[in-house]
Amino acid sequence: MASRKPSSPSGQDSNSAISRRSVLKAAGGLAAASILSAPFVRPSYAAATLRVSNFGGFFEEAFAKSVYPAFTKQTGIAVQSIPQSGSSQFLVQLGQAIQAGSAPMDICCAGQADVIRGRQRGLWATVEGSKLKNLGNLMDGFVYSEDGKVDGVGAMAWYITLIANPSEFEKLPDSWTELWKPRASAWGLQGGGNSVLLDIVASVYFGGPSTLDTQEGIDKVIAKIAELKPNAKLWWTDEGSMQSAYQNDEVVGGLYFHDVSMIMKKEGTDVASIFPKEGAVLGYNAWCVPKVSQVSDATIAFLDWSATPECHELIARNVGAAPLIERSKLTLTDDEFNAVSFTGKPIVVASAAKVKNADYISTQMLKMLGQ
Repeated sequence: MASRKPSSPSGQDSNSAISRRSVLKAAGGLAAASILSAPFVRPSYAAATLRVSNFGGFFEEAFAKSVYPAFTKQTGIAVQSIPQSGSSQFLVQLGQAIQAGSAPMDICCAGQADVIRGRQRGLWATVEGSKLKNLGNLMDGFVYSEDGKVDGVGAMAWYITLIANPSEFEKLPDSWTELWKPRASAWGLQGGGNSVLLDIVASVYFGGPSTLDTQEGIDKVIAKIAELKPNAKLWWTDEGSMQSAYQNDEVVGGLYFHDVSMIMKKEGTDVASIFPKEGAVLGYNAWCVPKVSQVSDATIAFLDWSATPECHELIARNVGAAPLIERSKLTLTDDEFNAVSFTGKPIVVASAAKVKNADYISTQMLKMLGQ
């Protein structure tokens, strides 16, 4: 859930993740931490202190207060929580530290794009999948691995939905195609090369994310996005600007984060967060291990615990991020689950294609919006 955002909880760019986290942080305090009923077991490596980093601000504070203590209670392994930069320089700085033979953390939380870029740069250590007994709890697609060796374990997810002001619609829309219906200067839409409109259009109009693998496909997708220009009041890259535009009645709705929308609604804003029939957009973060030395037993224990229902329940309740484990395996109430997630099939951010074609996508999106 940064790079929510994440970026994020994230397929989002790092700057948008930072602003989203600040929105969440400003929304209020954390829920009380859940207490696990599992018996206390102190394995031989329990004396170790594990350094775990997460996106600075809300996420790092929430994990330190409400998630890591449960891991320590169950294993006896102390966790030192470290704030992590959400900027584009994170991988650069981490790479420099690894090259020097050290890293400021044993485990970090990375957005989808950073997991891919980090792998390309040789930054991540791998763990034999057979050592992670709980990986089967995670839904398909949320473990990064090659040849049975894991270099990223799904941590948390976020959703972007179609939000709408109920007073502006006789009947609330149920499809992303609503955005293309004639409605001049009405919507707040995400701009920039990381826009999830790319993923939405690829899935709704062109058969799926593989469309973004080629420049020809990207051109078709961006041409379809260009049709939205008359309907767009705001092209946002910062979540705070979208929130302000909606709450000031400058837009009737648009693309926005489900969890933040639920906080807005709880605090009195009249907003509906709609999971369209084609699926809401899902992005996620993963736990990765900087490649400095042999992966410790304590690190493996954390990665394995992070794939348990207990961990994902704590994250949903206390961090406000969506679980990556099937609903049937969780003890979340309907209200708790619906506050962060849904049970339909999502549109997963096509991070691999976006990383591969990042420069081309950014150039073409800027050109389209500038015309």
